[in-house]
Amino acid sequence: MRVLELSHATKRYGAFVAVEDVSFTVEKGQILSLLGPSGCGKTTTLRLISGFEDANEGAVLFSGVDMKGRRPYERNVGLLFQDYALFPHMTVAENVSYGLRRRNFDKGKIPDRVAEMLALVKLKGFDDRRPNQLSGGQQQRVALARALATNPEVVLLDEPLSALDAKLRHELRFELKAILSAVNATTIVVTHDQEEAMSLGDSVIVMSAGKIMQQGAPTEIYADPKTRFVAEFIGRSNWFTGELRNSTNGVAELKAAGGIRMFVRMPESSPNLGAFDVCVRPERIRIGADIQSSGDAPMNQMRGTIRDVAHLGADLHLLVEIPGGQLLTVTEKYIGQSFERAGQEVSITFFPQDCIVVPSGS
Repeated sequence: MRVLELSHATKRYGAFVAVEDVSFTVEKGQILSLLGPSGCGKTTTLRLISGFEDANEGAVLFSGVDMKGRRPYERNVGLLFQDYALFPHMTVAENVSYGLRRRNFDKGKIPDRVAEMLALVKLKGFDDRRPNQLSGGQQQRVALARALATNPEVVLLDEPLSALDAKLRHELRFELKAILSAVNATTIVVTHDQEEAMSLGDSVIVMSAGKIMQQGAPTEIYADPKTRFVAEFIGRSNWFTGELRNSTNGVAELKAAGGIRMFVRMPESSPNLGAFDVCVRPERIRIGADIQSSGDAPMNQMRGTIRDVAHLGADLHLLVEIPGGQLLTVTEKYIGQSFERAGQEVSITFFPQDCIVVPSGS
């Protein structure tokens, strides 16, 4: 069931267009991630949905009902702000019950609802504590419990984990998604963090300059970006630029800078030859494997020199210089020992299907 719809929404501040012709839908229980750099319009989009801003054009609909003219308190939304916005003079229980009291929820049922929410976020027994007696992660859970307590039609989370340290952010991503799924909450998460967007969202929208660049499942956005901007924003990339020619059976030849000749998979959406940018993800490149090409399955293979080796936990990051002076990033799993070292000559290989082809300069 469609719970939320934005239809051609545009928001201007004078001559500045913050959101331009944005349209999307969110189904019941779906988690949608709005991902993009600072200033791309994702928080403004959230404010249009919540009623803190009015669209100059277009519409915001909840279950088919146009929200035009309805203020935030007239919309059934739950909000979790970046700084959590807990009331310091209230206890945990009072913070969680705040929305219930404002909405004239049955007073006799409020304690049970608060207890239910605190159990959901694993804070049973924290009722009488104040926000300053809680850790950052506990404050985040209280804010989430408050946002969910009123059983909102739509839950809006604005950078919900950005105030936490990296380790806690990683741990709470999975916990947050489990909680939202447990109550079947229809949710929009605004974030600039690619890993957060991909791990939380059933669907991801990438925004830039107030516009939607691409929407799809996390795996689709990562594996099949439609533009260079999306490919770079959603993960690490190695780029080759050149002319595509001699397309056969969905594989074309790319002649790139430095005399590099390689084979790439031609996208169905761009059957024409010409100038293109080609992305190869670091984890798709293999080091040290001399694999023979065949006419049916051409293999990209070139020599290179390792310029740097970095151990990052379970991953090994290598910087490899190839002919023409271009540096490629290669990622391998670290299995307790590494034979690669700076200055070492290596062979690198990758398949045509490892190449993501996008329009040049997109």
